[in-house]
Amino acid sequence: MKKYRIEIILFVVEAVCMILELVASRILSPYFGSSNLVWTSVIGIILASGSIGNYLGGIVADKPEVNKKFKLILLISGILIFIIPFIQTPVIEAVSILFKDIRIGAIISTVFLFFLPSVFLGFLVPMVQKLKITNLENSGEVSGKVYALATLGGIFGTFIGGFWLVPSFGSIEILFFMVVAILVLIPLVDFKIEKKELLFIIISLIILISAMYIYSNKNTEKGEKVLAGKVNEYVSYDTEYSRILVFNRYDQNNDLVRSFTMDSGHESATYVDESRWNELVFEYTKMYDLMFKSSKEIKDTLLIGGAGYSYPKHYISKYLDKSMDVVEIDPMVTEIAKKYFYLDKLIDEYKTEENNRLKLITEDGRTYLNNNTKKYDAILNDAFSDTTPAATLTTLEAVKNIKKSLNENGLYLTNIISSLEGENSKFMKAEVKTLKEVFLNVYVIPCITKDDLELPQNNMVIATDGILEIDKTKLYNLEIGEEDIILTDNYCPIDTLIPQH
Repeated sequence: MKKYRIEIILFVVEAVCMILELVASRILSPYFGSSNLVWTSVIGIILASGSIGNYLGGIVADKPEVNKKFKLILLISGILIFIIPFIQTPVIEAVSILFKDIRIGAIISTVFLFFLPSVFLGFLVPMVQKLKITNLENSGEVSGKVYALATLGGIFGTFIGGFWLVPSFGSIEILFFMVVAILVLIPLVDFKIEKKELLFIIISLIILISAMYIYSNKNTEKGEKVLAGKVNEYVSYDTEYSRILVFNRYDQNNDLVRSFTMDSGHESATYVDESRWNELVFEYTKMYDLMFKSSKEIKDTLLIGGAGYSYPKHYISKYLDKSMDVVEIDPMVTEIAKKYFYLDKLIDEYKTEENNRLKLITEDGRTYLNNNTKKYDAILNDAFSDTTPAATLTTLEAVKNIKKSLNENGLYLTNIISSLEGENSKFMKAEVKTLKEVFLNVYVIPCITKDDLELPQNNMVIATDGILEIDKTKLYNLEIGEEDIILTDNYCPIDTLIPQH
């Protein structure tokens, strides 16, 4: 181990760098979402900070006493990562208030929280090269080995972070784990450690373990308070796909509701009053009942996107002769819905596990449609984050798969947050144009008003080869032009069609 101590340090540090990048996107997501624009901001800033660290590390590597400086930089890196959990909320909240454009907000937040830790971690690659190069004759070989090992460490960090750490632990716990990993590396630098360094490491580990214990208990206590109906409390969960917040609030009618936010968007809500557990809170979810205005008899329905399972609760409890399959990609979302949003109550009271009226499917919506052989009378798409839909479900190829999964004259309903005209209508026009390539009839029904054409609002879009028997005054005749694109798997620029502010 002593022979390869520097290689071990480099491998672990590069793994930490990649895990830090994954955690950064997760920490930003409740405020800025998890679109490609946010990922681009995070990756760009961390790459820039790493390159600055590489440059400065090269300068430091040429100074005397490299080992001592190596240990000091590891120590500083650990401290900077340790600070992140304590400053992340006030920093991101302030930035999100000051900057409405999510690109600018994500960049500035990443700079404040992750720039310096990434710079100091970037110091280590050139310093490792300095320590390993013994003569000029082997300098090329050593450099190649160092960069190859650094890349392998990054790959390892990506896989262990994405496949295990992020799905299994919260962002704060992962940051604490990274600090522990860095502190443990310090004695490996030269297998010598001064008493002051040892004391500092021991104290730091005690603080870290205590902080992790306190945070874990605090989140559990918050969950109990949310279940008890307390307002101004929230419980957070980091899942494989997103960061979820559950909290209680009063709506415009002063009714106490429990909200479910995923990344930056309000995804679902339920009334906390148990006598109203299966009532719909959001107006747009009530619009899914428009499918019953069709001449097509609706018996079997598919819902893509479970979130808080608000519509399945309404559908199963109100329409006792009907069944529903719900496809939700994130298993943790379903567990949260059972615990906080009365999904467990629905399953128990209506015995859905025995009569198969409600089938819960854990799978990506697009892959389910790709492989599905079952026919439905209606398919509802509620898979979106804030105003951003799941891009893979919007394309021509996806729409064709949707139609193949429908019975004759079946209906496809999707909620689109958009204005009816103007800059904010680009995505809806593109999606309606795409739907018209596959279905004979496409209806647009604004959920709030037809008078303010540039007001962003929920719009129920219904596509079918049949006829929808609905009051024509509720429909909006969306003008589609040649400039409006058809979305395809090859070209689906969601991030540019939906204004990012």
